[in-house]
Amino acid sequence: MALFGASLAALLLPVGGAPASSAAPVSAADAEATVKVWSPDGVLRNCAGHGYRYAVDVPAGDAWALEVHLVNRRGKTRSFGYEIKGADPKKGKGRFQVCAHGLRPGKYKVKAELIWSHYSDQYHVWAEPRTIRLRRP
Repeated sequence: MALFGASLAALLLPVGGAPASSAAPVSAADAEATVKVWSPDGVLRNCAGHGYRYAVDVPAGDAWALEVHLVNRRGKTRSFGYEIKGADPKKGKGRFQVCAHGLRPGKYKVKAELIWSHYSDQYHVWAEPRTIRLRRP
């Protein structure tokens, strides 16, 4: 059973990169990356996947990974998605595994972190969190 929300309020998570460590100067043009993640509201039904879509834009040839977290009001990650260069396309779909007995209805934050490498520099950038609502049928 798939989770499909009544509302398709798309979530847009813009990101700009800043280096976590820098061994050599990197120009601002080289240090630009963006990620967008969309996820609708959903209905909790037994154990089912809750879909999200993503689009990653990093400089050509750079390695990247995207972590997408479904976080409850207490700040705990309740489900997790992971996409990586080589295994996943720059645009695609992912799924959180959510189980009705393990989650309460209510508001959850979708948080996304883009991790990418440019030469010897590694960048970690958190997107602005967005809120979705999961409800019982």
